[in-house]
Amino acid sequence: MWGSYCHVPFCVSRCAYCDFTSQRRDEASVLQWRRALAREVEAAADAVGDAPADTLFIGGGTPTALTPAALVETVALFKSRFRLTPGAEVTVEANPESFTEEMAQAMADAGVNRLSFGVQTFDDAVLRIIGRRHDAAAAEEAFWRARRNGFENCSLDLIYGLPETTLAGWREDVARALALRPNHLSLYALTLEPGVPLSRDRARYRFPDDDEVAAMYYAARDDITTAGYFQYEISNFARPGYECRHNLKYWRDEDWLGFGPSAASHWRGGRYRNPAALAAYAAAAAAGRWPLGDEEPSDPYREMRTAFVLGLRLTAGVDVGVFTHRYGVNPSAYFEAELAELAAAGLLDTGGGRVRLTREGLFLSDEVFARLI
Repeated sequence: MWGSYCHVPFCVSRCAYCDFTSQRRDEASVLQWRRALAREVEAAADAVGDAPADTLFIGGGTPTALTPAALVETVALFKSRFRLTPGAEVTVEANPESFTEEMAQAMADAGVNRLSFGVQTFDDAVLRIIGRRHDAAAAEEAFWRARRNGFENCSLDLIYGLPETTLAGWREDVARALALRPNHLSLYALTLEPGVPLSRDRARYRFPDDDEVAAMYYAARDDITTAGYFQYEISNFARPGYECRHNLKYWRDEDWLGFGPSAASHWRGGRYRNPAALAAYAAAAAAGRWPLGDEEPSDPYREMRTAFVLGLRLTAGVDVGVFTHRYGVNPSAYFEAELAELAAAGLLDTGGGRVRLTREGLFLSDEVFARLI
């Protein structure tokens, strides 16, 4: 089984922390994207053949910045050209302010069965600082609108470490999210790339320091697991059976195809990335070849190291025996010195035939991965 990802590169406005590939929505650009996407999907379908896909994830950008009709046609495009299995997970990322009643009904009719809402925080003052177009009440109403339209599988995204936030305020964010009883929660630490508005304006606000950010992570982890969710990945929590099946493909180093500007693919051992700019993407799609981007140079040991690090993102960690069979390399021997060092630092547990991050290692995972990659 493989997974398909579609990147919608449009937003009504850009959030102050965002570095993703997106642009303001206008009719001409949306039409250019839709035509290019159709060409890319058509070319890929010939190469994929009858291989079944069991996930479709439409992300962005802001997919709900499209009209309901355009979003429905995008889902239909993938369903018409690829063989999606019965019960395939079909996810759409949604912003609360653009998840209208018409949008909800259209997506339900199109067969979307999982929604991921970008809430980020329930603090209205902080939402204004980071450039979000909704308030807390709109986020809660969007969630209940989804429920009223039959969406059982709903996820909420929250960000910790935002400006002008405290540990107490963050725990209130988590409590308000839990009160909605979503099936899935994703918690992301704020990262600011150079050049984004919030990075340029950093001196205007108070940001939590590293110790506060760590306290936020651990407090949320404890509060969420106490509420009956289980942590299956560094940033992700779910009720049993509601893990994001599409994202698991990334962490398990399985096959997926990415469509749209900047989308990446991992297909039958090769890695590819589409052009990021819409014009360049459209030109590549118009040429009628697939994949649009050139394959990265093959490096089996890089692939092995990448797969090991991706596997460590999961709280179950890496099964040494299974990994050795799949990649032909025993990671306990290959990374012997690094694993010993990280275990001694309390960041890895290497017992029982598995390698997994400890509680401390989950928060300091970037340091662990830098040592291994």
